[in-house]
Amino acid sequence: MSNRAPILLASLALSALLADRPGMSAISGSDTAAAETAIRKADADWAATARTASVDGWMAFYSADAIVLAPNVQIASDRELVRQTVTSLLTLRHLSIAWHAIKVEVAASGDLAYLIGVYELRYDDASGARVSDRGKLLEIWRKQSDGGWKCSVDTWNSDGPAAAAAAQAAPPTGPVGRPPTAVSEPPSPAAYSVPPAQSSVQALTADYGEMPTQYDEAVRQYFQQYLKDPDSVRFQEITKPERGYVTTVTGAIFTHEVHLKGWTVKATINARNSRGVYVGFKTYTFLFRGEKIVHTISPLSDGEMK
Repeated sequence: MSNRAPILLASLALSALLADRPGMSAISGSDTAAAETAIRKADADWAATARTASVDGWMAFYSADAIVLAPNVQIASDRELVRQTVTSLLTLRHLSIAWHAIKVEVAASGDLAYLIGVYELRYDDASGARVSDRGKLLEIWRKQSDGGWKCSVDTWNSDGPAAAAAAQAAPPTGPVGRPPTAVSEPPSPAAYSVPPAQSSVQALTADYGEMPTQYDEAVRQYFQQYLKDPDSVRFQEITKPERGYVTTVTGAIFTHEVHLKGWTVKATINARNSRGVYVGFKTYTFLFRGEKIVHTISPLSDGEMK
């Protein structure tokens, strides 16, 4: 299923749910405003609860018959499947999740509404790589018998490019070649591999980019910027660039694989952690595209990184 499919399905459901229905009288403007306020508050409370990673807390904001359309997974149309979908999200390692509403539209009947918003999440994948994702969301809310509101349809999808497009995209730019990001953390690490056979290499892409010449300086600047105690660093080795490629998996439940080729440089260093203790020599691997670092494998244990 494409990333746009869940939004499309929910939009079709939304059109049917918010269509004029015989026998339903319109509510007043003040009642509409009150309903919008209540839904915005409920959604904000839900986002706050999500940060606690409580599956039960999250589920409390769904109606009993809620449907979840998460991209690239099967539709969750019963309570158990919904719970499994929520659990798979909230149990991601080192999860950070946030969202907020942009627009709330209440139906004339006063018992249904839709909410459009944006989200941002970060987590560590199975290889320890830090993944960041941003996107848009659509929620359909239904008024309950007690007067409260619960979400009955929930769907979201990523703003990230499709795998094929990302593989062909120009390398991102930033300080010391660091990909631009809203968070103050080292570039996302990724799983590196040695170059495959030539036929496989050509199948991925024919372009590694220009071999970096200022790689030594860029690596040293990286450690100056991201180590907690950059003055303590002891270099054992910075290798010369070699052709290589990186395979990254982007998204959370909605994942896709991206291949990017470039030049790998390895730096083996020792540095003090936040307790002022040397952690021993560790090897960091950098992927360059031209003179810019576009991905990094960073051993983040022992607190030596910011």
